[in-house]
Amino acid sequence: MKGFLIISLIAALPLIDATACISEGNTHNRYMFSVFRHEAMTDGPAYLYDIDRFWQDYMGENGPIGVDYFKWNRDAILKTAKERNDEEMTAYINLLNRYFKACEDYARDAWSYPTKEDLAHRHQTFTDVLAAAKAYGGKALRPQYVLLQMRANMMLGNDNLNVALWKTSASSLPQSPWREAMRNIYTRALLKTGQRGAACDIYAEQGDVQSIKSVMRNYRNLAGIRTIYAENPNAPSLNYLVQDFVNNVQETIDQKAKGDNDAEWFKQIDAKQVYRKEAMAFVQFALNAANDSKVKSPSLWLAAASMIDYLFGNTERAMAEAEKAVAAEGSQRMRDNARAIRLLVSTRDNKPTKEYTDYLLGEFRWLDNKIEEERGSSYSYSNHYTDVKERVVHRGLEQLFRRAGMDNTALALCAMTNADDKYFYMEQSKADPTIYSENQNVTYSPWNEYFCKMDSLTADRLADYYRYLSSIHDNAFDEYCAQNSYRDADYFNDLIGTKLIAEGRFAEAIPYLDGVSMSLLSSQLISAYSSQRRYDVPRWFGKQRVSECYEPVTVNRNIKLDYCRDMADRLNRYNLAREGAAKQQMAYDLAVRYYQASCYGDCWFLTHYYSSVMDSARSWEKDFAAETVKYLNVAKRSDDLQLRYHSVYALAFMPVDKWAEFEYDGKVILYPHSAQYEALYELSLFAMAYPNVVDQYTRRCDVLKKYEYYLP
Repeated sequence: MKGFLIISLIAALPLIDATACISEGNTHNRYMFSVFRHEAMTDGPAYLYDIDRFWQDYMGENGPIGVDYFKWNRDAILKTAKERNDEEMTAYINLLNRYFKACEDYARDAWSYPTKEDLAHRHQTFTDVLAAAKAYGGKALRPQYVLLQMRANMMLGNDNLNVALWKTSASSLPQSPWREAMRNIYTRALLKTGQRGAACDIYAEQGDVQSIKSVMRNYRNLAGIRTIYAENPNAPSLNYLVQDFVNNVQETIDQKAKGDNDAEWFKQIDAKQVYRKEAMAFVQFALNAANDSKVKSPSLWLAAASMIDYLFGNTERAMAEAEKAVAAEGSQRMRDNARAIRLLVSTRDNKPTKEYTDYLLGEFRWLDNKIEEERGSSYSYSNHYTDVKERVVHRGLEQLFRRAGMDNTALALCAMTNADDKYFYMEQSKADPTIYSENQNVTYSPWNEYFCKMDSLTADRLADYYRYLSSIHDNAFDEYCAQNSYRDADYFNDLIGTKLIAEGRFAEAIPYLDGVSMSLLSSQLISAYSSQRRYDVPRWFGKQRVSECYEPVTVNRNIKLDYCRDMADRLNRYNLAREGAAKQQMAYDLAVRYYQASCYGDCWFLTHYYSSVMDSARSWEKDFAAETVKYLNVAKRSDDLQLRYHSVYALAFMPVDKWAEFEYDGKVILYPHSAQYEALYELSLFAMAYPNVVDQYTRRCDVLKKYEYYLP
């Protein structure tokens, strides 16, 4: 999942300093195989969240649950207990804090070695905590105190005592998160006393995948899977090992396809590289396991074989295995996993016939239901079925529909996966407003793949896509795609109008921009610039500064609409004007406006939604910088020395075709045939010929001084 992680990191960068759309594209290699929830790898077992909720309820709070609420709020919790005169809870929290303080001392050992006195003090603390916990005679907090006994025993190395304590009393306590925490410590004690299999079974029941992962760290390969299988073909830990193995095969192949075989990356994400020989040997082992009468979940093994066969291009065999896996015995999650893999496999060799698109419609509706089921279950992870939809779309269906010439369907599918992912961040932001969220597909970010795909289209092509979204379709799958994609008229009119401006089609842009609401324009980050900058002020005589602003501001005019009307009128009058002074002044005024609206100008927001020092005119756009040069070359022939001066200076200012390269070692490379070199030469001659016309701005120009210094 390397590409995804990189995009996630760079998405936090400020919008307006971004480079062109997605410097490193998303690889969409989300893991497909999931017979237990992916977030279990990092989030921990459910009882930890229940304990977190207990402490929040005690404090009267209802924030997003995690596992660290007590850790970061224990002083406040203690204060609350005292204010309530809750003596029993106050005594318990004081004792619990003593326990945690001693545990935290161990964490600091990585920075400094403890002395004998330190170790003795910690041992005594745990002994005291154990004694106090045993002495508790109440009922209300009995589970918490028994848990504290087991915690102290664990830190003292009394594993056998914990096994006995669980069997004699703890296991008979009523079901609660505290009892599950005791059971987890008991499981650790089993492990420490050599009962690995029994321990892993309980970890699996509790969903403590992190512990299974630690215990099974030396079994994460085919040899390890064979060993565990020989001990118990239905061992719960096999779910982890098989899922881990299949996803490691996927990671290896996906990274190899990128030309990346970086062992350090695999180490960083705690994955294992698995190559063809071992992977195909696993497929045969999995098929044998699926046929083993002792195996209770053949669906697990058949789905694993199918996914690996798919990854290695054995599509026909992968489909047969997936079909069997969907119908085979196993948990509902396993059969759902097989169904998702079958959908992915189907995208490789099919064509968008009605029969196939009807199948897709049923599977996507099923996926939507699964996404809804799994939403809100994790604060740190979106959900597995959005991952499935993303890979199915981007690694399968998008190419399938594009090959058939159905580009609009492919783009709408991209819109849907984009919206699914955004829903997760919107839900998060309700609980935590510091989390960045966007309204469905209303985005203008270069890190947003869907936006970038729309941004790469011509205005006519984007208008055609919007007609597709807004139309009623005979094909049910096309109708589903259109209905599930964002299609707000304001948003698309603004996008299409902006593209028409960038293509120099000002009069055609007016009808699109005319009805765009002020509320949409006021929601855009570029509003901070559009509300403060003017396109009729020459860029070459100064940059229009804008105070730092990372929030939208309210606007009351559509500056893009004003610009289009202005440009359409000026171009019309220019084309009708006779040659002479008036037309030369018109040319200069047009040059000012073209340059300001280019990617180099202060008003880049007229033609784009983000700006970068790396920008240049795109292939489908009108080259506004070239238009600027064209009109300045007309204006510089004026008899008006002031207009000539401004025009010549403007040509020398433009950095599009640079006059020199200054390297880090002091070396200078001149480009005497470049446009800027010739313009600087002309400006230098003009300054010498008309010193009274040239103002202080030019005399102080460092670029001109440097140019004259390097003249031969």
